Amino acid sequence: MSELEQIPVSLSYWQDVRKRFFGNKISIVGLVMLVLLIAVGIIGPFISGWKYDDLGPDILVGPGSKGHWFGTDDLGRDIFTRVTFGIRLSLTVAIVVTTISVFVGVTLGGLAGYFGGWIDTLISRFIDTWQVIPFVLIGFAIITVFGSSFWVIVAALVFTGWYSTTRLFRASVMQVKSLEYVEAARASGATTKRIILRHIGPNAIPPIIVVLAFSVAGAILSESIYAFLGVGFREPTPSLGVMISSSRNFLTDKPFVFFIPGSILVLLTLSIVLIGDGLRDALDPKLRGVK
Repeated sequence: MSELEQIPVSLSYWQDVRKRFFGNKISIVGLVMLVLLIAVGIIGPFISGWKYDDLGPDILVGPGSKGHWFGTDDLGRDIFTRVTFGIRLSLTVAIVVTTISVFVGVTLGGLAGYFGGWIDTLISRFIDTWQVIPFVLIGFAIITVFGSSFWVIVAALVFTGWYSTTRLFRASVMQVKSLEYVEAARASGATTKRIILRHIGPNAIPPIIVVLAFSVAGAILSESIYAFLGVGFREPTPSLGVMISSSRNFLTDKPFVFFIPGSILVLLTLSIVLIGDGLRDALDPKLRGVK
């Protein structure tokens, strides 16, 4: 470990991270894409002139036809409006899932990493056992038993994603707690609470920030996969996965019905992945070329 990596996180560190992030062209591309998609998701329904569940006589008309910017689906519903609601739904699910997963992961990982001993052994063995089970089967089982409501889908995604954050934060805490400034704080008589909240927590968090971005992207894809397979959100809910699934039969004759929500899903996921890459490069001293 380099000398710089052992220095507690400071204001200058975060200023440097911000400078490097915004100096990364790929990060900016991802950020601009995400902001534009969020803007479309927010203002789109107000400017389209349609509701996401409005049925019309114009079935499967192409983009730009009869006031439908992205065309209509097989029920005459405006695709643009449904896509904007799909963006909202995907981001909402992903943010809620990631927030809960990170909270659980930081709590359990912090306990295991700081206290060690039987607590670490118990949590680590539970994670080892849990991750052997295919996450798709866990999600399928939860949704099949409890239904496909918003909170059930959130729970299914949380159950399949919390352990990776736990393992990462555990490793980060174990690394930070052995550094000299933490030992000095302990020797000076600082309480356990102060050591965790003041010295270890802030310095173990940077890796989690990167995980946040990739977790959001992963949750968006997972929610869409469940919907595509018929166990997630269902019609008439305007989920991107639902739209992709219901348009498979028109892939040959009316490909726009499939490719428009599919392209939005790809762009949404890609924008967050690019932001995650930029955060990783900005936060990791090794990847930033610091010696």
